[in-house]
Amino acid sequence: MMNRSRGRSSSDRAYIEIRDKIITTALKPGERISEKALSEEFGISRTPIREALMRLRYDGFVDILAQRGTYVTPIHLDVVRAAHYSRSVLECALVRDAALRCSEREARALWENLEQQQLIADQGSGLYRIEGLDETLHQQLAGIAGQPSLWQVIYPVQLHINRVRTLFLSSTRVPEIIREHDAIIRAVTRHDAEAAQAAMQTHLEYMENNIERLADSYSEYLS
Repeated sequence: MMNRSRGRSSSDRAYIEIRDKIITTALKPGERISEKALSEEFGISRTPIREALMRLRYDGFVDILAQRGTYVTPIHLDVVRAAHYSRSVLECALVRDAALRCSEREARALWENLEQQQLIADQGSGLYRIEGLDETLHQQLAGIAGQPSLWQVIYPVQLHINRVRTLFLSSTRVPEIIREHDAIIRAVTRHDAEAAQAAMQTHLEYMENNIERLADSYSEYLS
C-alpha cells in the first residue's frame, strides 16, 4: 500500500511536470520524448513516467506510436478554437452570475488578486506568475458565481489555450491584462452583470484575434 501511494505520487508529479514542459514549449510540438531522460531528470523509475505519458495522451498532448516512440503533439488549431469557444461561453455566463452574487468579502479577495498581479508586474518577476494569478482570478469568479466545480470543466480546456498563449505572451501584454482584469472586477463588485460580461468578452478577444497570427508565425508547430 505504501509503495502504491509513492508510485501514484511520482506519477502525478511526472504528469504535472511533463505537462508544464509541453505547455511552456520546453518540450516543443513534434519533439520526441525520452522516458529514460525524464526518468533521470525527475529521479524516478520509468513506470510513473509511462503512466504520466498515458494520461497526457488522453489529454491530447502526446502521441504514443508503436515502434516509433512518444512525441509531443502538434498544435491543432481546430482544437484551440473549440477550446476558446467553450471557455468564452462558460466564462461569460459565470461572470454575469458572479456580478449578481458578489459579497464584500469576495470583492476584497478579487482586488487582492489584482494587487498581487500589479506588484509582480512592477517587479518584473515573470510572466508565468501573472498567468497563475490570472487562472486564480477566473477560478475565484466561478466560485463567486456559485459554480466552483465548473472550473474543473474549464481548466482542462484552458490548458490547450495556455499552450498557445505561451508562444505569443510577452511583457508588453501584461499591463493590458491587468487593465482588463481591473474592468472585470470593477463591474463584478458593483453588481453590473452587463458590464461584467462585456469586460470578460474584451479580455477573451485577445486569444481569438491572435490565433491566425500564431498560424503564420509558428506553422512548424501546427498540424
